[in-house]
Amino acid sequence: MSSAGIVLAVTRQKALEHSMGAVLVGSLIALFLSGAVWMQVFLYCQLYPRDRARIKLMVFVVWLLDTIHSAMAITANWQYLILHFGDWDIIDNITWSAATTVALTALITFFVHCFFIHRIHTLSRQNWYITGALVALALVRLVSALVSTSEMIRLHSYAQFVAKYDYVFTIGLSTAASLDILIAGGLCYLLRRGRTGFTGMDKIIDAITLYTIENGMLTCVTTVVSLICWVSMPTNLIFLGLHFAISKLYANSLLATLNARKSLLNKSQESSDRDHPLPILFPDGFGRRTDFRSHWSHQRSQGGTGTRLEVSVQKTVERDIDIEEPNSAFPLAPPASPPVLHHAGSGVGREVAKSSQETYMAE
Repeated sequence: MSSAGIVLAVTRQKALEHSMGAVLVGSLIALFLSGAVWMQVFLYCQLYPRDRARIKLMVFVVWLLDTIHSAMAITANWQYLILHFGDWDIIDNITWSAATTVALTALITFFVHCFFIHRIHTLSRQNWYITGALVALALVRLVSALVSTSEMIRLHSYAQFVAKYDYVFTIGLSTAASLDILIAGGLCYLLRRGRTGFTGMDKIIDAITLYTIENGMLTCVTTVVSLICWVSMPTNLIFLGLHFAISKLYANSLLATLNARKSLLNKSQESSDRDHPLPILFPDGFGRRTDFRSHWSHQRSQGGTGTRLEVSVQKTVERDIDIEEPNSAFPLAPPASPPVLHHAGSGVGREVAKSSQETYMAE
């Protein structure tokens, strides 16, 4: 074999490793993460059967898109490695299944971003200036991915797509990474602003803040690495292998956030025993009429001539509320002050304490 033939063989081998090998490894990692998504969906159905219909619909849509994405990744591997086995020209060819994964990833990312943007909207007391800008960025990311998918299917060539529309794909990945940073930073700032000074409450806020940072960093780092590979190595498919895993990480981030509410509920109950009651109500249901009735009495006697104190407090609050299970980001407010009891002199004193406004964690 001539030296030119050897160089060509080595070049083809490297191209095969960096393209088809990256797609295969990325697909295997994506399928592993998809199994985690299925487990998260199963846990969600077991733990939260009474969630709002729109939350259940969102979970179902994300799960369905994730399943279709996995099917497209498997189809892409079948087309690349089985149907076109030994065909070197297939390395530059964009199959319809590989192009479809880009759009599916963008759709899953859009749903997850909108979920966390809604958390920011709630915590910021319906600040439309902040949430409007974030929604606009999410739409830019979605549109750029859809344009990329349509052009990939039309051109059928990675080389032509890089030459004509590489900036569109770059905008999509850059916007996704920027949104991850902005959403994580916004949630952390709003959560830290809601610290109450009570040890148990602040520990829960710290746990939610750390959890938010970890979720945002995981998706952001993966997106940034895929972006770097796309910009620095556009002639191979390493970026696509990483891109396969991005949608799975976003889906797991959303579902893990929803499933973490039970553990936060347990922590809030523990903190109420040790410190001060958590100023957030974690409801079991929604759309119900709630009637809180309490009666507290205390009698104290110190012999026949001692002072006797009797206090009776009765509170009745009836209201219509429309609340849902809590999510990862909660609007926090200072807790209600306890009733103050006054006793002057001997005899019988009786004071009815007026209740402070209860704070609910509602959407």
